Amino acid sequence: MNKTNITSYIPTRLSLRLSAMACAAVLTLPVCAQSTVKDRDQNLMNMTSEGWEWEINAGLNVGGAAPLGMPREVRKVKKYNPGFNTSLEGKVTKWWDANRHWGSSVGLRFENKSMEVNADVKNYHTEIIRDGDRVSGYWTGFVNIKYDATYLTIPITADYRFNDRWKINAGPFISWRYDGSFSGYVTDGYLRSGIPTGEKIVYEKGQQATYEFDNDLRRFTWGAQIGGSWRAYRHFSVNVNVTYAFNNIFKKGFTTVQNTLHPVYGNIGFGYSF
Repeated sequence: MNKTNITSYIPTRLSLRLSAMACAAVLTLPVCAQSTVKDRDQNLMNMTSEGWEWEINAGLNVGGAAPLGMPREVRKVKKYNPGFNTSLEGKVTKWWDANRHWGSSVGLRFENKSMEVNADVKNYHTEIIRDGDRVSGYWTGFVNIKYDATYLTIPITADYRFNDRWKINAGPFISWRYDGSFSGYVTDGYLRSGIPTGEKIVYEKGQQATYEFDNDLRRFTWGAQIGGSWRAYRHFSVNVNVTYAFNNIFKKGFTTVQNTLHPVYGNIGFGYSF
């Protein structure tokens, strides 16, 4: 073999080797991916056989922050808008008995809770912003209320499963609010400054005064929830639950809004079980 043939043979051979290595790598990828999926599925099957179950749930919250009873100051609710409130939750359940009837769950849920209410009120205690200053007193007339809060919630529940399709759950939860607002405006009425017989500040039709209590909202709330689930298919379910917060949405010592407001919300959504 002459010198010219040798020099042309070396890169050709090297190229063939590199091509073979690349082909082997490409052909190996599906095998490795398939092996990884099989390992993951096997691990899930092993954990499931030991009584563990994982879920991802998504849904919508409908409700509001409301007092235990209708306050006498509220004469007529003219509008209620629950808003568009979403929730997303990851949940793990451990079934304790062989038949998997009794279990316990813990979840991590991101959720939004909001509402908007228009009402006619009389002697409703509030605080308005007038010419840059805050004036507290008793309002008679129209009031607009907007509440919006985003929570990180940890529910801990006891679960009971009737059969492969139906189960119920109940237990406490704790929520941490990382964003929120409570604001609105008043119009078509008057404010008695300080006391019910104080100076009369009139806002005629079209005139508005705003209020805002964002910094007075409580960070932590806690309460209880109860719900149920129906498994429509092997992995998909329809979920419903109701949550009630035991404490006020406002901080302790905040007296401008004299009624204690508790977030009460129902949730309906869908879940996927692994």
